[in-house]
Amino acid sequence: MASGVFSRLMSSITPRSDSYFTLFNNLADCAVRGSKVLAMMAAVNEAEKFEQHFAEIRAIESEADEYTKEILLSLHKTFITPFDRREIRELAMALDDIIDYMEGIPQSAKIYGHSNFTPEMVALGQILLRASEKVRDTVHMLSDMKNAERILRTCEEISSIEGEADHVMRAGMHRLFAEETDARALIRSKELYDLFEDAVDSCEDVADVIHGVVLERI
Repeated sequence: MASGVFSRLMSSITPRSDSYFTLFNNLADCAVRGSKVLAMMAAVNEAEKFEQHFAEIRAIESEADEYTKEILLSLHKTFITPFDRREIRELAMALDDIIDYMEGIPQSAKIYGHSNFTPEMVALGQILLRASEKVRDTVHMLSDMKNAERILRTCEEISSIEGEADHVMRAGMHRLFAEETDARALIRSKELYDLFEDAVDSCEDVADVIHGVVLERI
């Protein structure tokens, strides 16, 4: 009787462990929404559209920050977590990093003045969208280890997409240094390529964390 009362009391004052999955899902959804906007931004050349898309990405990044803060704060309040606290922290930060790097792309572009994204950057925007959609798929399956095989397979697909992004980036960098002579344009493009690469790499970081979580539980 006493133990039942204690259990009900604790459940009323501590966050539910399954709320982590809801927050992870929200973060992954933000990554997909942000990458869709970024892909559209890279494909258009109008300054007005650029500003509109930039504002959307900023709003998504702020929303993602709130989910991340909620996850990290809840680690100090939750007695039972769905998996290791270190893994929860790493997964939250990797998901948040995807969106932070996305926001960094228009921020950097604006610093150097609006100009067109290269064809390779447009391609990287589409690749990032595909990677983030795969990330969303894995995160949404994470609450049920019956999905383990599908999760691991999707993690491998994310790794393959990251390799594709590396190939496109190298091609873009090669063309950039072969054709561009303006120093400011070189710096701008190099920084944007790095941010695109970092965003896709963060998708692989998410996959790596999830891969480890799943392998420990099957």
